Amino acid sequence: MENEIGDDVEIETETTNLINTYYGNYDYDYEYEYFSELGGRIEPPEKKTILNTIFKNIYGNKQKNIYENKDKFYRDIYEYYYNGGYLTIIFTQITEILSLIFGIFFSIFLFTLLDWGKITQCGNNNETEDCGDISLYIIPHYPNIFFMFVMIFASIFTVCKLISHISNYKNLVYIHNFYHNILKITIKDLKIAPWSHIINEIVKKTNVTLNINDITNIILRNENFYIALFNNDIITINSQYYTNQMELNLKYIILTDLENLTTSKLKRKFILYGIFNILLSIFIFIYLLIYFFVSNIEDLNSRSERIGSRRYSPIAKIKFRNYNELKHFFEKRTNKSIKYANEYNKQFHSPVMEIMSKFICLLCGSFICFFLILSMLDESILLYVRMFDRSLLFYMGIIGTISSFAKGYIRNPEKNFYNPNNIMEKVIEYTHYSPDEWKDKYHTNKVRKEFMDMFPYIIVLFLYDLISVITTPLILIFILPQYSSDIVNFIKINTIEKKNVGNICTFADFDLLTKDKKMENSISIFNENHSIDLGNSLVE
Repeated sequence: MENEIGDDVEIETETTNLINTYYGNYDYDYEYEYFSELGGRIEPPEKKTILNTIFKNIYGNKQKNIYENKDKFYRDIYEYYYNGGYLTIIFTQITEILSLIFGIFFSIFLFTLLDWGKITQCGNNNETEDCGDISLYIIPHYPNIFFMFVMIFASIFTVCKLISHISNYKNLVYIHNFYHNILKITIKDLKIAPWSHIINEIVKKTNVTLNINDITNIILRNENFYIALFNNDIITINSQYYTNQMELNLKYIILTDLENLTTSKLKRKFILYGIFNILLSIFIFIYLLIYFFVSNIEDLNSRSERIGSRRYSPIAKIKFRNYNELKHFFEKRTNKSIKYANEYNKQFHSPVMEIMSKFICLLCGSFICFFLILSMLDESILLYVRMFDRSLLFYMGIIGTISSFAKGYIRNPEKNFYNPNNIMEKVIEYTHYSPDEWKDKYHTNKVRKEFMDMFPYIIVLFLYDLISVITTPLILIFILPQYSSDIVNFIKINTIEKKNVGNICTFADFDLLTKDKKMENSISIFNENHSIDLGNSLVE
């Protein structure tokens, strides 16, 4: 017993010395709050605890409630882990700012310096000579008012991003030092260390009495409420209208200041955010266009088939996600299901479509072969021989893209077997999503359609995003305010206060005896994710 006490004192003394060394010698004469309220053991007022010291000096004394700083601390700890450490975060932020700056200057170059009229005239006379140096086409001219307005808005957005990254730098350094000097976990170790190991080190080095379930509840305090709202059909939005833009708005509206949310306040926020989205609609539309094409230009050029691939919609991800499931666990689990989801879709092939696709591939292949022969004879033929006022190189790119899409409808003979039930069971194994009405009906077109609505083409998701520029503000202003009372009441009814943790969603409280199917799945996957390193089941 004496040895255990001696070890605790030694750990605390060592850690306090490290705090003073790497965070500075701080004035500890501030009003003491028992650490038990912040997740640690009760100690005498004159004995300040490690996490209290960190909370105060990273986030300051001002806080809305005793849990706010603790939430921020553990979220920062996790985000640091999720994003791969100090250098990865810094370089990600730097490249993000540089990308925005490049986009602004490149847009200015394209629309205020280049003479597009002169460029489009190059080669119109079927001349094979060089069209001249690029400097011949640089003729500065005044942009229109709209372009100037867009550039000003983009510049303000970039400056705000830069200020946000700079203001968060101090927190990042503190969290980095906490990992490196307190937990003794380097960036190299972070890449291979499981999350449960990070939690074990925090508990051991800081003497907090929270377990991994408590800390996960703190990190996902708001996310759990959000998942519960959709899982219990309090908020129901069709998949084509629930886009990334809609999700971003809903999380800001509902989850910000969750404890003080009232019906009138929620209604007002829905309407105000809807108006705000209308004012920014043109900028959001332009951003979506630019972001999509810049993100996928390489795939369009080298892997056209990827644009014809599928991915889970935002609403599907909400339905698939378990309570208390951290991002990296969720992404790993759902990514494993994509292979089987694609195989399930191919079970419902159309023989007619496959025959037509093979025919299209034959035609495209013949033309591409012809173009390749011409390029071997003289590479300038593809560039200067024109058809319908377009070069042959243009048609070669179009034909190649069509061929890639057509190949997606041709089944692989080696995998030509029909077993939709077994394949869907593999999908469910990773998604944990299977409505009761799907049972024993995986082979039907009805189930296939419902599942494919949650697993659409990437290009379809992009079109939904574009349409959401119009639909999102309308839904926020005219539809969702009607559900404000239901949302607020649901949150109040399903809020429970847990000792040392604070208010959490009842569906995320794994200690409750009453458990629905979603909770049972959540407990199972939680134990699976964390028991590997802890050696036993965490939740009974």
